[in-house]
Amino acid sequence: MVFSVRLFIWCGVILSPLLSIMAAQASSKYFDIPAWPGDEESCPAAGNIHSSHGVFRAPAKSEGVDWVGMSQGDVGENVLAFTKAIFVLAEQNSESRGFLASCIYRTSAGRYLSMRLDGNEYSHIMWIARSASWRQSQDFSSKTILECTDKGTRACGFFIK
Repeated sequence: MVFSVRLFIWCGVILSPLLSIMAAQASSKYFDIPAWPGDEESCPAAGNIHSSHGVFRAPAKSEGVDWVGMSQGDVGENVLAFTKAIFVLAEQNSESRGFLASCIYRTSAGRYLSMRLDGNEYSHIMWIARSASWRQSQDFSSKTILECTDKGTRACGFFIK
């Protein structure tokens, strides 16, 4: 009898947290992620950004949205490398909801280029896809400004909806 009571308590202690996690829904505050499996957006690769008369463009994965940036320098400069992405948290106590302020790149002229989303979905709240890639920005004193400097494909991912 004592053994079965101990086994029952042990199973409850071990399995209770596991069952709680499994029962949580994806849209809950526990996970703080969107409930839909929509397309994950990320800063475009430097090689996918093309310039025409000082206007830089790259296709986005989401329908009706493009990446756009403007150069104030040489018309013939090219994008060399991704530097970082800036994300601003918009909801109090959220670690992943807000909007992407810009993706920043270094150009062949030594300047920085800021690329932003432009299109019909841009005004919606966004969610960070991989929270581990985003950290509090060292360039700003606000805890609501995050940055991602990871260079991997889709490392600075987020969802638009």
